[in-house]
Amino acid sequence: MGILGRLSSLVKSNLNNVVDSMQDPAKEIDQMIRDMEDSAKQARTEVAQCMAEEKRLQKRVADLEGDAADWEKRAGTAVRAGDDALAKEALLRKAEKEAERAETQKALQEQGVYVDQLAQALKALDARLKDIKLRQGTLRAKARANKSGSPLSGKTSAFDDFDRMAGRIDTVEAEASLDEQLGGRSEASAAAERKLNAMAAESSVDEALAELKKKLGGG
Repeated sequence: MGILGRLSSLVKSNLNNVVDSMQDPAKEIDQMIRDMEDSAKQARTEVAQCMAEEKRLQKRVADLEGDAADWEKRAGTAVRAGDDALAKEALLRKAEKEAERAETQKALQEQGVYVDQLAQALKALDARLKDIKLRQGTLRAKARANKSGSPLSGKTSAFDDFDRMAGRIDTVEAEASLDEQLGGRSEASAAAERKLNAMAAESSVDEALAELKKKLGGG
């Protein structure tokens, strides 16, 4: 299970059921809090890494835009020199850079979605962890009462309210749906799309050359 799936399970788990199943509440509640703190720490690391990747993709998009512009300049130089074949080659390279930029831009958008969802999941976990810590003593008392058969075990309204609050935290997507959203396309379909983009770029290179000549006043 990925980090988002773990956070979702921790946020959406039914606290009453967890406490009721505990054999040693004093130790197990402390361990539950440590586990949640560990997951929050891992999530913060993941967020930082994902934000770094987002910045890398942003830079790559900008670099590819610059590369495309450079190839157009080279095509213009070739046109002025009367070398249409070289100009067409440069325009093909420009089209390749533009296609790669489009792919990278899409990856950047998907990365942004993942970063936002992970940050929201971390925020939700921090909120639940804070509440559990505040209720730690009461949780222990409830668990002990349940084990001893005390009448206190029937008084669960506070915990029911807590679980209803936790259930309203709707910022975490299930891991499977997130994979579907972020994965989106199979490797085969992505490869087919790149091939189609390349074919489209090649078929339009003559038009691009004519447009470039017109722009340069050579057509």
